[in-house]
Amino acid sequence: MKQTSQHPRFFRMTREVIQVWKYSGRSFLLFEFVFKLLTITLFGPFFSVMFHKILALGGFQAVANQDLLRFLISPYGLLSLLILCPFAFVLIYAEFAVLIYLAYYGIQRTRISIKSILLLVVTRFPKLWGLGFIGGAFYLILLFPLFSEGIGASLLPGLRIPGFITGELSKTTLGTLALTLFLACVVILNILFIYALPILVLEPFSKFSKVFRKSIRLFWESKWVLIRTVLEWLFVSLFLLFITIILLIGTVMAGITFYKREFSTLEINFAFSSAFYGLTLLSTPLFTTVITCLYARYADQKDIQVPLKSVDKEVKEGQERNKSFVRRHVNKLLTSGLVLVLVLGWGIAAVWTDWGEQQEDWLIMAHRGDVRSGIENTMEAFEGAIRAGADYIELDVLQTGDGKLAVIHDQNLKRLSGQNVNVYDLTLEELQQITLKQGGFSGKIPSLDEVLDKLPKRIKLNIELKTHGYEHNYVDTFVETLRRHHVENNRIIVQSLEYDLVGQVKKLVPELKVGYIIFATFADLGRFNADFYVVEESFVNARRIASAKLAGKPIFVWTINTEEAVERYYTLGVDGIITDITAEARAVIRDLKEPVNRELP
Repeated sequence: MKQTSQHPRFFRMTREVIQVWKYSGRSFLLFEFVFKLLTITLFGPFFSVMFHKILALGGFQAVANQDLLRFLISPYGLLSLLILCPFAFVLIYAEFAVLIYLAYYGIQRTRISIKSILLLVVTRFPKLWGLGFIGGAFYLILLFPLFSEGIGASLLPGLRIPGFITGELSKTTLGTLALTLFLACVVILNILFIYALPILVLEPFSKFSKVFRKSIRLFWESKWVLIRTVLEWLFVSLFLLFITIILLIGTVMAGITFYKREFSTLEINFAFSSAFYGLTLLSTPLFTTVITCLYARYADQKDIQVPLKSVDKEVKEGQERNKSFVRRHVNKLLTSGLVLVLVLGWGIAAVWTDWGEQQEDWLIMAHRGDVRSGIENTMEAFEGAIRAGADYIELDVLQTGDGKLAVIHDQNLKRLSGQNVNVYDLTLEELQQITLKQGGFSGKIPSLDEVLDKLPKRIKLNIELKTHGYEHNYVDTFVETLRRHHVENNRIIVQSLEYDLVGQVKKLVPELKVGYIIFATFADLGRFNADFYVVEESFVNARRIASAKLAGKPIFVWTINTEEAVERYYTLGVDGIITDITAEARAVIRDLKEPVNRELP
C-alpha cells in the first residue's frame, strides 16, 4: 500500500532524513570517504591507464581536439567505449546502490553492515546487463552527470558543456535558443527520472524503459511534495551554509587574536575550500537519502525486494561483536581513527581544494581585447584592454582571399556585420569596407600590419593563428609580416588549435614562443611539443596542471569570465588566464597578492 495519505508537516523531510541518519549516518560517511579515496587512488588511474593503452594500440600516442574526435569514431575509440563504459557504469551504480540501501534500511530503522550491503549490490549486477544496459549507461554516465553538479558519483561528479561552446552559442539568438532548449531538456528529463536510482536498486526491473516509465508515474504522483521538499532543502542548505561561514569567520578571528596577525586571502580561501569539500562528503548521501525517503513514501511496498528479516540475526551478532571489541580496544581505536582521519583528510584536501602557491608572474590575457570598450578584435577593444591592465592582448588572425592577414575571429561575418560573407572570399580591402556592430559599438576589421604598427611597442600580443581551409602560404606570410615589422620575440607569442601549425611556426622561427590550444584531451600535456599550453577550463585539473609543470611548460586557461574562477585558477597553480573581464581579474589578483605576514598593531 502506498504511503501517500499523510498530511504535510513543516520540515517533515528534514525530520525523516535525521531519523535515517541516526541509523546509517556513520556508514554513509565511512563509505563515501573510502569510495572517494579509492576513486582518486585506484579507479581514476585505472581508467587513465586503460585509455592510454588503447590509444597506443591504435597508434595514437597523444591526441587532442579534432584528433581526439577522430580517435573516438575510429575502431579503437569504439573499443575504448566497449571496455571502459561497462566499468564506469558498474562503479557509479555500485556507489549509488550502497547509499540507497543504507538509506532504505535507515528508513526501516535497521542498522546493517556495509559488507552485507555490498553483497546485496553484487547480487544485483546480473540483472543489469542486456539491451537495457544501454539505457542505464546513458542515464548514469551522461544524462544524470549533466544535472548532478555537487551530488553526483565520485567517479563522474558532473559534466559541463565547455565554456567556449556556451560562450559562442550565447553570442547569437539562434545559438542561445538551441542552448536553452538543450539545457531545458536535460533538466526536464532528470526531474522525470528522479526516482530511477532507487527503482534500479530496490526493485527487480531489468529493462530501463520500465524503470523510466515508473519514475515518471511516481514523479507525477509526488510532484507537489517534491516542490515542497526542494524549497525546504534550499532553506536548510542556506542555513547550514550560514552556520559554516559563521564558524569559519569565528575561527579566523580567533586565529588573528592568537597569532597577532592577519591571515592572507590564500589562507582564508584554503579554510573555506576545505570546509566546502568537507560538505561535499555529505551532499551525495543526503541527496540519495531524500530521494529514497520520497520513493519509499509513494512506491508500492510489494514492489520493493529488499531482505529485512534475513539480516536481523547478522545485525544483532555484529552489534555484540562490535561492542565487545570496542570495549577492549577503545583507546587504540580512537587514536588510530584520529590519525587516519587527519592524514587521509589532509591528503584528500590537498588533492581536491584549490590550494596553490602565490604566482609572481601570473598573466592576464584580454580575450580579443576588451569587448566593453569596442568590438572584439578591433583597435578600440585593444586600447580598452591596455587601460584595463592586461599583460597580453589575445587576438585572432585569418588569411583573406588575397593572402593578407586580417584580425578577425569568425570565418563568416554574419554574426558581427549581418552580411553572409566569408573572410576567404574577400580581399583585405573589401573586408575593411564592412562595418561591424556588437554591444552598441561599431568598428572596422584591422589588418595584422595595422595592429603591429599602431599598438605601443610595450604591449605584448598573443596571436592565435586560425584556419578556414583555404590558406595559401599562411605560415610564411605570417612570419614575413613579423619580420617586416621587426617584432621582438619577447613581445609576441603565438598559439593555435592546429598542431601542425604550431610545429611549422616553431620550425621557421625557433626563438618564438609557440603554444598549443587544447579544448579536448585525456593525454598528459607533456606529450605535446609546444612552448606553452592553453587549455579550455573544462579539461583543467590538478593532474593536467602537474603534467605541464613536469614538462617545464606554462599552462594558461581559457576563457575565464567570473571572479570566482579567476581566484580558483590563480590558487590552483596555472600560469595565467585568457578572459573577457580583464579589469575585474586584475583587481582579484591584486587582492590575492596581499602580504601574508602583516603584523597587527
